[in-house]
Amino acid sequence: MTKSIKNRPKRNNAPQAPEFRAMHSHARISPQKARLICEQVHGLPVSVALDQLRHMTQKGAALYDKVLKSAIANADRAIEDALVRDASGNVLDPQPEVDVDDLYVHEAKADDGPRLKRWRPRARGSAYPYRRKYAHLTIRLRPLPGTGEE
Repeated sequence: MTKSIKNRPKRNNAPQAPEFRAMHSHARISPQKARLICEQVHGLPVSVALDQLRHMTQKGAALYDKVLKSAIANADRAIEDALVRDASGNVLDPQPEVDVDDLYVHEAKADDGPRLKRWRPRARGSAYPYRRKYAHLTIRLRPLPGTGEE
């Protein structure tokens, strides 16, 4: 499956660009399966990413849908309270030109979480290891290039 980059906006890599994030720690999904969802929404505008996640059938899509909605709510709250921060966590000057509709998914990632290690009984008294994988899901939103910058 090839990635289509034609409809994706340019990345906003400005050092003082406003950034909003949300995380879901210890999500009960394998990081490998979650990364397949990350690739689909990475770089898309927020509205398009929400539509795409809503129509996916994978379990990870529902988890990322919640994380994306949380990041949007965090962005809305930060803009209202004038507590917009950059990537390093410094509070920026109030930026009324930043709008939730102009945000895009700057980064979507799934990191390895802890592993639940157990033993499963098998035939004739033997045992097989059982590893339950967890992931930490993260989404970072930034305004599209050219919006929200001074």
